[in-house]
Amino acid sequence: MRFISFLSSFYAAWRDYPVAAGTVLGNRYVVQEIVGQGSYGLTYKCVDRASGSLVAVKQARPSKGPYAKRLLEREAMILKALPHPRFPAFIEWFTGKGNAYLAMSFLQGDTFEDLIFGLDYKYGERECVRITRQLLELIMYTHEKGYVHLDLRIPNVLVKDGEIYLIDFGLARKIGEPAPDHFPVRNGFGRHGTASRQFKAAEVSSDLLDIGHFMLFLLYSAYEPEKNSGPSEERSWQDELALSGELKTVIERLLELREPYSGSADFMKELESLSHLTKLQ
Repeated sequence: MRFISFLSSFYAAWRDYPVAAGTVLGNRYVVQEIVGQGSYGLTYKCVDRASGSLVAVKQARPSKGPYAKRLLEREAMILKALPHPRFPAFIEWFTGKGNAYLAMSFLQGDTFEDLIFGLDYKYGERECVRITRQLLELIMYTHEKGYVHLDLRIPNVLVKDGEIYLIDFGLARKIGEPAPDHFPVRNGFGRHGTASRQFKAAEVSSDLLDIGHFMLFLLYSAYEPEKNSGPSEERSWQDELALSGELKTVIERLLELREPYSGSADFMKELESLSHLTKLQ
């Protein structure tokens, strides 16, 4: 059984091996490099031979079969429904050699994952609130259009020249829509599980919960453990982070440790009042 499992994994990896730089997809998009590898898709940075502009082309993982194609087709539909200058713009959906592809505009910038873990950026309370307000504006637009993103993690939020951009709508769903069987869902800080029929429908509160985790990632970038704290000591984020009482309450409400916000507009009101506080570090 182990040998069969090994062969199965090897075959899947072989089928999903990224195409080489210079490969032309759809007789139009010249691959420069691979920029993302998710559970169900591979994303390439390409040059559009028709316009000369940079584009992102996402390929459904061949090893995942028809389900990956359906997910990618779903993402294409959502991008068409959410036209926004800070979201990837839908270009086209195409197939070739049995593979499915989604071409969209390439958004340049640094992800917060790169900034925090690669470039050692530090974010204090004021900067965290400023960034979160921008992100929330994008999420409010998404909610107003009737969708939830459901994957608001630091690898999916870009910044360029102080402006925030949002990518990867692969898990997005209509508000209230149940998750289909085997739909990939996130638990906590980004672990993936598999949805069942009993999994709750997509809700605005899920995005707000994600924003709470996003804020904690920003704030932990400036955290330095106390010198006398032992490695075995486990402390809550409330104890580890020296936050103002106001910001701590905001995050607790996002994480539903206190009375949660009624929606994204309710959260925005509190963020706007919070940004004027002089107590923020």
